[in-house]
Amino acid sequence: MNDITQTVPMQNTAAHELDLMPFVTALIKARWTLLAGALLGACLAAWLALNTPYSYVSGAKVSVVDIEDPGGVSPDDRRASEVLTLVEHGFVMGTTRDNYNEVMLERLRSRSFTMHFLDTHNIYRFFYPQHWSDEKQAWIGDFLPDRGQSYTRFRDEIRMITVDEETDIVTVAMRWPEPTLPRDWANLYVETFNEYMRNRTRREVEAKQQFLEEKLRQSDVVEIQKSIYRLIEAQTAIMMLANARDEYVLEIIDPAARPYRSVNLSRKKKVVVGAVVGFLLATFTVLALTLLLQLWNSLQRARRSSNAAV
Repeated sequence: MNDITQTVPMQNTAAHELDLMPFVTALIKARWTLLAGALLGACLAAWLALNTPYSYVSGAKVSVVDIEDPGGVSPDDRRASEVLTLVEHGFVMGTTRDNYNEVMLERLRSRSFTMHFLDTHNIYRFFYPQHWSDEKQAWIGDFLPDRGQSYTRFRDEIRMITVDEETDIVTVAMRWPEPTLPRDWANLYVETFNEYMRNRTRREVEAKQQFLEEKLRQSDVVEIQKSIYRLIEAQTAIMMLANARDEYVLEIIDPAARPYRSVNLSRKKKVVVGAVVGFLLATFTVLALTLLLQLWNSLQRARRSSNAAV
């Protein structure tokens, strides 16, 4: 019986402590404060929306062209002596590697190609429009763009290169406050990379051909001359392949198109979100103050009871 009588007061005390009416009453009394918080949040969101430009993203989907038999001349199919076959492998098959796709992606992201893209198409003029003259197509005065800062901005804020792990499809996307430039830059980035790698291949092939022709003049052994001719034939085929195919390294699956919607929230949605956030913050503030006031009153009552008992 004593346990039951002790449990009932404890439950009543707990129910008294968990009474939600003071909080409801405080919210009703502070209804205008809550409304003011919502309006303030909406105003701040509207101000941020007006001062934050829209951001548009457009991307081109491409696939890395894997050259398994460069030049169409595989040394394994055209046997010479064992030593010369190893030489042919070094010249012809040395252009491929097991991580070919990864290497191409790293070159696509590399600083050297990125700077080549920025320099070739003078992307700097979009970063410093106040210093660029469209009429003269030149910088105003003695201004020179900061190439390092431009590269960092382009790498971190504009260019986005992602790879689908299931399909190995690469997406080259660009972000900009205006919808047309991201489309043009994404397509131009892929086109420029193909030309960049084509010129790189041309330089490598020309250097190898010059070396082989020099060795051919120095050699009197017939078998060595035959092997060198096969190597020259393979390098010529590689050069023809590079010149004949426009999509040399990156094959375009879906070119970038003009985006018609921004990636960030519309201004109306930002205002609504700001109003909701302001209302919730005001509500939390009122509830926190009410809780602190209750704790303070409880502490004062406990002190008065202690003093009366003394």
